[in-house]
Amino acid sequence: MKSGRVFWGTLFVIIGLLGILHNFFNLAISWDALWKLWPLLLVFLGISAFLKDSKSKWIVIGGIGLLAGVVIFASVQRGCSSVDRIIYNIDDNHGTAHYSEQELNFHYDTTAAMARFYFEGGAGHFEMGDTTSEFVSASVRSNVSEYMLDYEAEDMPTFRLHMADESVSWRGSKMRNHVMMRLHPDPLWDVNIDAGAAKIEFDLRPYRIGNLDVDAGAASIEIRLGSRADTSHVRIETGASSVHLYVPTGVGCELRTESALSSKHVHGFVSEGDGFYRSENFGDNPKRIFISVESGLSSITVDRYDAETW
Repeated sequence: MKSGRVFWGTLFVIIGLLGILHNFFNLAISWDALWKLWPLLLVFLGISAFLKDSKSKWIVIGGIGLLAGVVIFASVQRGCSSVDRIIYNIDDNHGTAHYSEQELNFHYDTTAAMARFYFEGGAGHFEMGDTTSEFVSASVRSNVSEYMLDYEAEDMPTFRLHMADESVSWRGSKMRNHVMMRLHPDPLWDVNIDAGAAKIEFDLRPYRIGNLDVDAGAASIEIRLGSRADTSHVRIETGASSVHLYVPTGVGCELRTESALSSKHVHGFVSEGDGFYRSENFGDNPKRIFISVESGLSSITVDRYDAETW
């Protein structure tokens, strides 16, 4: 047996076992304690250089794969927890830093059956949940940039909420960039969110969402999906992030995940293999949600909830 096969086989087995233990028993590994053991990698590599391709060398190479697997798993946990700490520090500073306040809105058109909403916010704390009698409204508190709400009459009413400044500077712990967005509940909405290091909290139950597209970097994302639309398509693409989705039990749901190094906690679904899941009521349900999550170093959690008791 070649040494490379022993290393890669051990590496993947260890990462897989640790992932299972984390999913069922919330296993946590201290990165700070593990980092003190990094010289062992050099020790194992040095020993393997003296050994011929024998059983002894296989054991040493297996030890290297084991330690490397634990390090990679701990790195994923460390990355996700670090993202949460960074994101939750944004907008939580209540000091004396100056910030501007804005109320932006556009009057509602009762003839509109569909509408499109774009948001470009960079780093900050972004929320959506409450409805409005206006077409779109936003409350902004920011010391990063003022915002603008643009309107275009394309194939459907299209709104773009974005920062007025094309380039902004990071303000560290004194940064405040909080945007509360509200939409009219009647139209069928296409929502596109483009954010960076962001804390995103969306409660979409009051809305009819046809398409939801979220692109974010290092982000903490919590989204509650609703059941007002017959069919909804949700796409989320993130880097190092924590993603938590809530899906109503009364809707059939299909979930596809593509991730490099991510921990997954998918509840109330049947796994079809290769990152593909379906709810048991998907086949004969008149209402359906199709979800696609593409992520890097992330934690992905999907829960089902009862809309009547929530």
